[in-house]
Amino acid sequence: MTGNYVLARDIDASGTSSWNGGSGFSPIANYSHNINPTAIFTGTFDGLGHTITGLTINRTYTYRTMWGLFGYVGAGGAVKNVGLSGGSVTGGSYVGGLVGLNDGTISGSHAKGMVSGDSYIGGLVGWNNGTISGSYAEGNVSGNTHIGGLVGLNGGTILTSYSLGAIRASYESLAVGGLVGWNDGTISGSYATGSINADWSVYVGGLVGFNNGEITNSYATGSVNGVDEVGGLVGYNNSNGTINSSYAKGSVNGYGSMLAAWWA
Repeated sequence: MTGNYVLARDIDASGTSSWNGGSGFSPIANYSHNINPTAIFTGTFDGLGHTITGLTINRTYTYRTMWGLFGYVGAGGAVKNVGLSGGSVTGGSYVGGLVGLNDGTISGSHAKGMVSGDSYIGGLVGWNNGTISGSYAEGNVSGNTHIGGLVGLNGGTILTSYSLGAIRASYESLAVGGLVGWNDGTISGSYATGSINADWSVYVGGLVGFNNGEITNSYATGSVNGVDEVGGLVGYNNSNGTINSSYAKGSVNGYGSMLAAWWA
């Protein structure tokens, strides 16, 4: 978990769909609050620009278990220059195409598969407390609460990154965004283009569902459908939230204005 690794070639991981009785791949650093609390990756993984194709994880809800190629990247850990294409990641909470929970650094990486779960669901990272830069997600994302095309919940920093995938939220979902569902951190130079269908959801935005942090030089172009606190850029901008030099172009259906449904 503290070592330094490089990926020497592309990998066809389509066979993982039948692993572990159909549950698929077991994440690197498969952290679990109750089972394996020491499994935190704090080393360096450099994909050297290679792609892992068809990675499959199909797990039912497990309390505080992280799902993705990496379950938990801890402080000081780094994942860079790697791509995921096809496949799918399904879990309960802390679910991302690449990383379930990130306290480290992710750069120059992408995920293109489908991602689904219950809470803290992101196309690239489920919950980010570290730094994500120069990265993107393209697959479709679905879940119940804190759902984002790139990151479900952001408490760290997102720089020059984007999301292209569509988002489908479950009934009465909370905090759904084209890039980030719930933002407590910093987003800069980033964008989202995917459509959002959250017909019965609260805090729904083309870029961010609920903003309690800082958004700068960013934009959203996808259509947004929600029911309460719905905006083309941000669904709900809290009193601590700031938005600068950012815009939205997509159509909006729900209670809200084009830029932000509610500005506290």
